[in-house]
Order: sequence, then C-alpha cells, then structure tokens
Amino acid sequence: MTDKISESLRITLGDQSWLPKSTKPLSRPPPPMATPVGYFGASREWVSRHRAITAAVVCFLGTGAFLIWRQRRLNRVKRRAKRGKNGQRTDVVILAGPPSAPLTRSLSLDLERRGFIVYIPVNSLWEERLIQAESKPDIHPLQLDVTSPSSLASTIRKVTALLHPAEAPKYPLRFVSLILLPQTPSPPQSQSIAHISADSWSDAFSIHLLSPFTLLQAFLPLVISHESSVLFLNHTNTPSLSPPLHGEANVVAHALDSYISTFRKESAAIGNINIVDFKLGALDYESNPDALQMVVASRHDDRRSDSGPEQKKVRGSPFRELHLEVFDAIMGKRRGTVYVGRGSRTYDILGKVIPQGVAGWMLSLKAEKKEGRDRKKADEVADGSQASTSWEKVEHMIHPESTCHVL
Repeated sequence: MTDKISESLRITLGDQSWLPKSTKPLSRPPPPMATPVGYFGASREWVSRHRAITAAVVCFLGTGAFLIWRQRRLNRVKRRAKRGKNGQRTDVVILAGPPSAPLTRSLSLDLERRGFIVYIPVNSLWEERLIQAESKPDIHPLQLDVTSPSSLASTIRKVTALLHPAEAPKYPLRFVSLILLPQTPSPPQSQSIAHISADSWSDAFSIHLLSPFTLLQAFLPLVISHESSVLFLNHTNTPSLSPPLHGEANVVAHALDSYISTFRKESAAIGNINIVDFKLGALDYESNPDALQMVVASRHDDRRSDSGPEQKKVRGSPFRELHLEVFDAIMGKRRGTVYVGRGSRTYDILGKVIPQGVAGWMLSLKAEKKEGRDRKKADEVADGSQASTSWEKVEHMIHPESTCHVL
C-alpha cells in the first residue's frame, strides 16, 4: 500500500509544471534490456533448473548405450569348444530332452557346430532313428531308461568308460555340461483341479519331474568329478503368473524352482558345480530353420488331431540369444538365473509383484473373451446348418422327384 501511494505521488509531482526541476522526484530508470541468449546458453540454463530430470535422462541413455555396445561386442566374439592340438573334439555335453522337441534339435545342432560332442538320451528305437536321421557324426543317441535301475546303471558305466578309458588317450574327453530340458505340461484344454484325475497327476510327475531328477542323480558323480555345469531350461511365462485352470503346469514349474533352489544351496558342500536356471520366454521358432522342421511336424499332427481354436502368434526372441547364453553357461561365464526370450523377465517380475487376485482377474477376462468368441462361432455354425436344412426342405417340396432320384 505504501509503495502504491509513493508511486502515485511521484507521478503527480513529476507532471506539475510549476515545480522546479531540482525539486521534482527522479523518474524510475527503464528496465534493463534482455540480452539475447544462444542455444547453448539456453540449454545450460534449462539444465541448471532441471537437474533431476537431466540426471535421469543421462543415466537412461548411458545405460542403454552401454547395454547395446556390450551386446554387440559379445555377439562378435566367436564361441567355439576347446579341441586338442590335432583338432580332435574333447568336450562332451549330455542334452537330456525329448529328441522330437524343436528346442532339443536346435540346441543339439548348434552345440555340434560349435565343436561339442552331444549325447541325447533316448528310450525307444524311433527316437534313436530320429537322431541318426540328422547324419551328424558328433550327435549320438544314448540308450537310457529312467524307470529301470539296471538300464540306468549300465548307461552310466558306458559313459564312465567313454570318459575314462583303460588306456589313457593323448587328448582325453571332458564332461563339460549336463543340460536338462524338463518340459512343463501343456494340456490340450484348460482343466480345473477338480477335473484332473489321479492318473494325470501321476503322468505329469513321472514325465516332467521324476525323469530330470533321476537323470541328475545318476550323472551327479560324473558332474562332481569333472566339475561340470548343470543347466535347467524351463518355459516360465505362463507358470510365473500361476493362472487358474493350469494346475499341472503350475505345480510342476514351482516344484522345479524349489528343486533347483535346494540343489544350488547343497552344491557348495558337494563340489564346484555351476548351476544355471534358464527361464525361457517366447522364442521365434519360425526364423530358426533347425527348429522350424519340428514345429511344422508338430502342427501337422495337432491339425490332424483337432487341436482346437487357432492361437494368436507371438513373435519371440531369436534362437541365437539362447544359443549364446547356453554356450556361456557351459563355459562358466553365466551363473544363477538367466532370462532368455520375450517376456521371461517381465512375467517373472509380475508374478512376484502383482497380487494373485489381480492376475487371476486379468486372466479370467481373457478367458471370458475367448469363450465369447467360441460361442459366437458356434452360433454362426448352428445358424448356417439350420438355414441349409430349411433350404433342403423347400427344395424337396418343389422338386420331390429329383430328391428321390438322388437318394
């Protein structure tokens, strides 16, 4: 208020002509002219005013650039297994997975190309011929029946004699890794726990849990003596969220996680074993020629067996990422848990962070939407059949003789 009164008095007295100039109050000086600031100066001023935002942007861009540079640098490194001085292969890998699975075929061919000797356990003549059909001199079938203790012991003796022959060779073989591919159950249709029979539970435990557990226990002495790495490759996108109507897959996946966690804690007391748990997301089978053949064959079988409504395709990560990570894990450059494939890390984080009620609600919405599409499709088929039946009745009334002739 005082400033306004003084300002009005200054203006009033300054306008009076009868006052001498020496007694008139001095006018306020004009505001200083804003000096033009260049682009660099304006940027520096903005950065000084928004230091937190600037630090976040610099950290984000710097981390992204470092990860891209590191990934490109790792991709340029040639990954080859060790060989003897005469070029002989010396590193042995046992790849325990279904020989007809696309993942098993892709990994076996890639490991063979990188210089490993690959053995794949088989349990039938058909599986043995499937491996021999590849015509690869360093991919061999390994007859093994996990349900027969005598067959299992005989196989272990053969592998031990192969790794430790009576006459020491110039370049002995080394057992470098045991790779386990425990497949999670994938039923043709979702089932609630109330409708899963005891036989289904028994089959799920025997195929997906008992088989890898028995194999690991049988090969554990060789793993300890050779200080080999043990790799578990599990598809975990769906089991990470523990969705309803997937009881078998959820139970098997969580049982495997508990088994791997316990085995990792006990490994410190039994030997120097590198245990790596691969959590696999969506992989791009279409772009991998090694796996595409098996995918096409499986889709052909599913089509003949009426596998149900067509599933939406999700483009996954290239198989090359999995091949490189598996090689690094065999060589001891990867430890702990490794995420490979689209959505593997995201689904794992969401399964731990999002409440179970929210995840179940989201999945139930998807299931209701799918059920609505199926019901609409069934209604369209029913309407079409009713329309065709009515037209046949009309045609029969107009041309009864032609209908009788056809019959």
